[in-house]
Amino acid sequence: MIVAPRPGFDYNFRAVFTPGIPNDADDETARERRLESRDFGKSRYWRWVFAGGWVVLAAFGVCLLVGLPGAGVVLVPVGLFMIIGSGIQLLLERM
Repeated sequence: MIVAPRPGFDYNFRAVFTPGIPNDADDETARERRLESRDFGKSRYWRWVFAGGWVVLAAFGVCLLVGLPGAGVVLVPVGLFMIIGSGIQLLLERM
């Protein structure tokens, strides 16, 4: 089956538009400006992550008491990595 070209259809149409090449120097200066404008010293986000990690581990303890040890496959790594991540964030904040 041969398909005839439709009249008035633009065959130079592209579905993907390629963006222009960004200037790396502008991106770097903008990134530095954004980082300098943020005040990381007052961040207490790590405390909430730390507390959330312990809450997740406590939820696993409740699941153990109820008789659902399989929940630990998800809850234990999530809780541990939240606690470890908050500790790393605290160390970076104190440096």
